[in-house]
Amino acid sequence: MQVAVNTTTVGAHPHPTKSSYLRPSPPCRVYFHASPRPNLRAIAMATKSQLQEQLIITRPDDWHLHLREGGVLEAVVPHSARHFGRAIIMPNLKPPVTTTARAVEYREEIMRALPPGSSFVPLMTLYLTDNTSPEEIKLARKSGIIFAVKLYPAGATTNSQDGVTDIFGKCLPVLEEMVRQEMPLLVHGEVTDPHVDTFDREKVFIDKILAPLVQQLPQLKIVMEHITTMDAVNFIESCEEGHVAATVTPQHLLLNRNALFQGGLQPHNYCLPVLKRETHRQVIVSAVTNGSRRYFLGTDSAPHDKRNKECSCGCAGIYSAPLALSLYAKVFEEAGALDKLEAFTSFNGPDFYGLPRNTSKIVLRKNAWKVPATYKHSSGEIVPMFSGSTLEWLPSDQPKG
Repeated sequence: MQVAVNTTTVGAHPHPTKSSYLRPSPPCRVYFHASPRPNLRAIAMATKSQLQEQLIITRPDDWHLHLREGGVLEAVVPHSARHFGRAIIMPNLKPPVTTTARAVEYREEIMRALPPGSSFVPLMTLYLTDNTSPEEIKLARKSGIIFAVKLYPAGATTNSQDGVTDIFGKCLPVLEEMVRQEMPLLVHGEVTDPHVDTFDREKVFIDKILAPLVQQLPQLKIVMEHITTMDAVNFIESCEEGHVAATVTPQHLLLNRNALFQGGLQPHNYCLPVLKRETHRQVIVSAVTNGSRRYFLGTDSAPHDKRNKECSCGCAGIYSAPLALSLYAKVFEEAGALDKLEAFTSFNGPDFYGLPRNTSKIVLRKNAWKVPATYKHSSGEIVPMFSGSTLEWLPSDQPKG
């Protein structure tokens, strides 16, 4: 663009001649070549687009993970160790991990199955029973490897037949010791009364067990695991921050109960707590993506052999460990909240547990990839969540150079 400026000419002589008045010098026309004005909006949009092509976040932790044992453990632990720094390991084995000594043994099994050079740290838990003693809680704290105690109402989910039958009548001395030892209680929040509708089990658990428990032991740190309803969100929000929190799975953020039946019965979308109505899913997404510190990542990744899912009485559990970060990124991107993803995946969990945040980083890159149809283990195969689907975010340990 050229800008023309008319200026007055100053004569070269101190005393102009007559002719100079008759023939005045023509005005001087000066041209400035200005650079085009930068399109700041376009630059901002391009920068934002570039930033959203690659997210570098603090390495996440998984605060609810099933690893199983034997060949399945060996097959699945590398998937979690690749992307997560630490994980709370569920104790519902056969038999369950009810003592500190057994937790130490199980941790050693996990450590042996890790890939060479892995820095993954399993955070062990105890399985609460009617017979757990306060002394066991003291031993657990002294061990330095046990970070929580898990409450399974008897019969609530996979391998929960040894769970608690009467928390107020049989477990209060243990819970009081947990307060003294600052040991969190992790809760599978469902009642098992057969007269309660499956889709109401979480709400009834909150009303009859969890709310009274918080009132009776307000200093007990509680994590309500894998929440599925707006009732759970409302309860978590009503509690004092720092004492009651919740983990949230990818399936309960992305799927509603229709996913169990679309195109026929879908056993690989069956988990407990069972998927709920779309209205509940939307409330959970909103709660998680608004930046609240009360919620953090817990995949509840639960591997089962394909034959045990696709049978006349298939077991509950969705395997998501290899793709969990891709799915969480999808949720936060669709909510326009990618700037809040890191707190959910990497900060809120360790802050609640009183542990340091990880110092290493991980990269989520916008790079489409296809979820494998299955993952092999020593005696079969596991079908992952979203088997065969294409996802947009790919986790990696290294940023582009």
